[in-house]
Amino acid sequence: MGGGHISRPDFGMPQPDPAHPLTEFYCLLQRALDREGVFALPALYAQFRAPARRIYADEAADFLTLLPDEEEGASRLLAPAQLQLLYSEHPYWGRELRYFNDAPWWYKKEFELSLDATDRVELCFTNVDYYCKIWLNGVYLGSHEGYSAPFSFPLNEVVQRNGKNRLIVKVWSPWDEKVAGDRQEERTGAVYRNMVKGTYEHSDTFIQRDVNPVGIYGSVSLRIQKGTGFAENPEFSYQLDEALERADLHLQVKVRRPEAVSLRWSITDCFTGVVVLSKNEELTGVQPCGDSELAAACLDGTLSNVRLWNTWDKGTPFVYRVKVTLCAKNGTVLDAYEETTGFRKIEMQRTPEMTKFILNGKDFYMRGTAYFPDVYVSAMNEERYRRDLLQIKNSGFNMVRVHVHVDLPVFYELCDELGLGIMHDSEYNWTHPEDEAFADRFVHIYLETVDMLKKHPSLFCWICMNEPGDLTVSTGAKLFAAVCEHDPSRPVIKGSFCVDDPDSGDSHNYTGSLDGGHYSDIYGTTEKMNTEFGFDAPPCIDDLKKMPPVYRRLQPILDNLDSIGQYQYHLLKYYIEHYRMQKYKPNAGYVQFLFNDMCPQTFYGIYDYWGLPKKGLQAVLESNMPVGIFLKFKDKLDAIYAVNDYSCALGICRVGYSITDETGKVVAEDAKDINIKEDSLTKLWEFDGTIHSGSVYNVALWIEQDGKLLAQNGYHDVFYMPQHTPGHPTYMSHETGCRIYWA
Repeated sequence: MGGGHISRPDFGMPQPDPAHPLTEFYCLLQRALDREGVFALPALYAQFRAPARRIYADEAADFLTLLPDEEEGASRLLAPAQLQLLYSEHPYWGRELRYFNDAPWWYKKEFELSLDATDRVELCFTNVDYYCKIWLNGVYLGSHEGYSAPFSFPLNEVVQRNGKNRLIVKVWSPWDEKVAGDRQEERTGAVYRNMVKGTYEHSDTFIQRDVNPVGIYGSVSLRIQKGTGFAENPEFSYQLDEALERADLHLQVKVRRPEAVSLRWSITDCFTGVVVLSKNEELTGVQPCGDSELAAACLDGTLSNVRLWNTWDKGTPFVYRVKVTLCAKNGTVLDAYEETTGFRKIEMQRTPEMTKFILNGKDFYMRGTAYFPDVYVSAMNEERYRRDLLQIKNSGFNMVRVHVHVDLPVFYELCDELGLGIMHDSEYNWTHPEDEAFADRFVHIYLETVDMLKKHPSLFCWICMNEPGDLTVSTGAKLFAAVCEHDPSRPVIKGSFCVDDPDSGDSHNYTGSLDGGHYSDIYGTTEKMNTEFGFDAPPCIDDLKKMPPVYRRLQPILDNLDSIGQYQYHLLKYYIEHYRMQKYKPNAGYVQFLFNDMCPQTFYGIYDYWGLPKKGLQAVLESNMPVGIFLKFKDKLDAIYAVNDYSCALGICRVGYSITDETGKVVAEDAKDINIKEDSLTKLWEFDGTIHSGSVYNVALWIEQDGKLLAQNGYHDVFYMPQHTPGHPTYMSHETGCRIYWA
């Protein structure tokens, strides 16, 4: 089985995939419909893209007759009232796509097995969006809510062990309440969301409101266990000593039919391939689990001379492979489990004066960016994730904020490998129900995410809510308490930009952007930690021309596209350097919003939808590297600072500056040797105010060592601070911010 969210389109009418399991079904029904002229919803997914399809309801009834569960009643699973017309000139845009959510979607798969009577069979799903119900051979197995966490069902009592089986999956992702009067400017707050989907939902600002992702977009598989085996995945944990040199290891296993078995577990250094720990123990003294077939056991070990996982700029992201094997007495492997882990200690100091991450006992300055991979997560794969994450790393960022969504598992594995930290939001974002029932649903769903991801060393912290209004509502309060209890190994932030939690230190600042004013208004201000700032700029105009619906909406500002890009450059450069010159005094870091546009529209990315850089990338490359040299100024030159975010001292370096006027004449210059310490901020020069606005000045800065350039920076016409381009919106809305001039 396959399929999933609607993927990145080709903007033509796609064709059905003959290998897709639904094709047979829809082709069968279409033949009957041709006689009747009735239209119905097609299966249009990432791996199965079909044009508008004709489906006859009565023939569908024979095809999908099942034994109902209590909620389904005795009704047929497809009814004429559910049948809708889907047609769109471009299957990515437009209100026609709301029909994706007006009726459930159905998957069918037939398969044959040849199994022993004692074999245990489990049906495993990775990603189903959003609600689903599952039947096997006409027997209702159960349901699941969510889109990111894996789940499974035992099949032992209903599976045909020697013969044909028929699997049916119903998937639906319904509309929430519509905006009253369809008011365009109130879509964020006026759509009432009753699902835990965050960004990947129609009512947020980042995808077309008239589409709500739906479908199976991960794998569907059978796990067959012959005799003794793990009843669930082993759980590995560790505790570092105070010196961060030794790890006390703990392994919990739950075994089915544990008679006469032994457990092997090993830990391999992934960088060297050396097995650093190997244990082989008889499973004795196991404890019953309430099931006569199940027993639990705990094993402990110690690993000395641990090599710590670090972000790429703080050290090396050392990772280890943990392998657990269940064996019979004769050595036969009965079951096995593997996972990658890393040893590290992450803390967060939070006081009214300071918020700061501490990684492996050392202060950590965060240079972060927010990340959405694509308008639909199902469009992603390892190659695309690796491309994006390498670009993030090469742009100087050491942190990624996964903002109100959950990525595919390979994303987190790559962050472990590449040494990129993760701040992880929950999907609790703006308008949701405030009742206890929704709070309980939300907590349950998000804890599935926590369980799935907490093994990753790259995951620094959980963020329970994005821009919460009231932390006392049941969902927010319950979620924070539950995550703190569920994962005590890392910090938990109540809310990103949470005014009711001043100790969190997490702020958002869009001065000069959607909050109005000018970006230089941040001069003289302080923030303990900023996790959102940025400016929306158009993508490459040549690519936009390939998108007529979007291009038409940009007509009023086409003459100003270059100046809009320049404004993004100046704003990002001013913000980043502003924060870096307050390193730990009191600023602990920042998160630029955001790295890439997930839609082919004007947005906050420094890369556009097609992977081409905007002007904002230049600002990031100049100001975001671990070693930097920066000028503090507004109406006059104040000072020059050197910053070193590495955990090692640079030693004696040559630093210098040169200031020239518009004719190229040197107005002031100097150079000197200084000792740049590890993880430091150093004021190099102060100015007396004689160089001020009113004239054109160009400033060049550099740091070198033994003839090697370590950092450089420049300011052309330093006191030139462009204003908002006329016609460009100064605030974000669904129609003129994230989707500028598009509705």
